[in-house]
Amino acid sequence: MKRKVLSVVIVVLSVLLLFTGCSASAKTGSDEPKDLIIGAGRTFWLGEGSNVYVHGSSNVWESLVRFDNEMNPIMCLAESMSPSDDGLTWTIKLKKDIKFHDGSTLNSEVAILNLDRLYHFNTVKKAYDPAYESVGEFGKITNMSVVDDHTFTVTHAEPIPDFIERLVYENGAMFAPSSFNENKAIVFPYGTGPYKYKEYNEQTQVLYLEKFADYHLGEPKLDTVEFKNIADPTTRLAALQSGEIDVISDVGGILPQQAAQIESDSNLVLEEQLVSTVHYYFMNTSEGKVFSNEKLRDALSLSIDRNTIVNKILLGYGKPSMSVLSSATKDWTVDCKYEFNIEEAKKLKTEAVGGEIPTPIILLNSSLLGRWPYQDIAIAIQAQLKEVGIDATIETVDSATWSQRLKEGTYDIAPQPFTVSSGEPNFFFVRNALSTGSNNVSRNYGINDADLDGLIQKVAIEPNEKKRKDYYSQIQKLVSDKNYIIPIWDDITLYATNKKVKNYALDVTFRPDLYVVDIQE
Repeated sequence: MKRKVLSVVIVVLSVLLLFTGCSASAKTGSDEPKDLIIGAGRTFWLGEGSNVYVHGSSNVWESLVRFDNEMNPIMCLAESMSPSDDGLTWTIKLKKDIKFHDGSTLNSEVAILNLDRLYHFNTVKKAYDPAYESVGEFGKITNMSVVDDHTFTVTHAEPIPDFIERLVYENGAMFAPSSFNENKAIVFPYGTGPYKYKEYNEQTQVLYLEKFADYHLGEPKLDTVEFKNIADPTTRLAALQSGEIDVISDVGGILPQQAAQIESDSNLVLEEQLVSTVHYYFMNTSEGKVFSNEKLRDALSLSIDRNTIVNKILLGYGKPSMSVLSSATKDWTVDCKYEFNIEEAKKLKTEAVGGEIPTPIILLNSSLLGRWPYQDIAIAIQAQLKEVGIDATIETVDSATWSQRLKEGTYDIAPQPFTVSSGEPNFFFVRNALSTGSNNVSRNYGINDADLDGLIQKVAIEPNEKKRKDYYSQIQKLVSDKNYIIPIWDDITLYATNKKVKNYALDVTFRPDLYVVDIQE
């Protein structure tokens, strides 16, 4: 009798173990949670004063519109967008059953709340400001109205033919109303993405996320995701090799000189992606500054050997710039034929000033040096300028000092990247080349060209695509001819994973789709 009872118990336990094993296997393939740790050269936590609180790469929030790797807009949280016959009013239909991380649902009222907040959110004041209008980003909005629960309209004072492109990425980011404080600043980001914000440790600079089981495309494969800021590139790579982190991601995450070391490690996988980031020499062209002289700007551009920079310093992980627009925006980019010609540069320098000129300052931001070889590139360009007769000096300062120096205008050249995260080129020109542009003004670029302003304003309201392409061609050539902004190279981003990480890929804005990422031992 005891033997019979024991046999029954064994059978029952075997069945229970069988079902337990199937359940665990269906969920994760093992009893261990799937935790992904990503290292980057900066923090992805942006804080209350920003539009979105956490970087788009976090996958916490989603936008009304996103774009593919050809930078064509595709619907994300929006189901469709269509303009009226006169081009003044856009009708936006939302996808249904989209849940926020706090359990609330996306509808027309919430979408309008978000767009109104973004249109009036003053990042200087870190608050909603009814008097502030982000016209350069959204066009002049005169009205937003609910049609039904999942349909609303946005009306402009004049036609905005590229409004779909303007709602890509941050400009179309959606958050639950409970995310905001009384100033409509985000205090806790309840987005719609596959991973929820959990916390950010300011001391360790680690961003903690956990999966959102009610994600509208289905439950994600990973249980948690961490983003760690590891500023030093050597330490970052060592962390990947030791297994402390699983991925090095983000633009500038891996230096070109580290690529061979990763490729030789059988436990790691190296990948690359052309992104919409360009590295520039922005200048202070204000009256009285060295580069207010157009011929000296021309001499500077002609002194830059872009091919050697890409081939020798970047080891081929980049493309010599042919325009201020990235080659990733190929539908709009034209070849402005930047040359390297030391003799012509010498001639222009002599024509400009004859003798000696004040020593121009190349001001480097130390926070960028662990992500790109800006120091080596600055030294190379400094040597070429010396041959031309321009004796430049290199100063390296911390990020806060760098920003303050640009605000004060106490610099001549400010090397820095810029990413076009919209499929529309005016995303770059409105900020950096328009006389009233936010970066142009706040960073003392000093660009004030009536012809350029006119073209930028015309293309913003031109509905005919052929005419718009012609305007953008004229804008690029004018910026190139005057050398208001000097592009150096288009970024090819390197990233690496442990071989157990599957389906990890960056898009043209260096954002990973963490929903599809898995870990398989």
